[in-house]
Amino acid sequence: MYIELDQAHKGGQSFEMHLKEVAQNEAARVLGDMVEFSEEAIAAFKEAAIEPIKAGTFSLDSIEKRINVVRGEIAQVWNSALPDDEKYRQISSKENEIALLQAGQYTFAKAGFTLSV
Repeated sequence: MYIELDQAHKGGQSFEMHLKEVAQNEAARVLGDMVEFSEEAIAAFKEAAIEPIKAGTFSLDSIEKRINVVRGEIAQVWNSALPDDEKYRQISSKENEIALLQAGQYTFAKAGFTLSV
């Protein structure tokens, strides 16, 4: 972007156009894509996010029930005729699921949610 020095000192049109172009390029670089959301869309999003909690899908009680189901699945795998390495793989994945569920329980309890909704 070339500015003629004598026009810049005089406040010429090319200097103003250059500043405008630089400002637009900088705004596009910093801001990226612009998006506008209506207040109704934001309210609908927040309501949709909290709906499973209100419906009881996500509650401390439902998480505890799922943990008990997974523990039962672990017992079934131990008593199955699967090869040992397959048993260890499946049990490991189920123990990971229990750990994630317990982390969810902790987060819910810390946030002050009750046992059931």
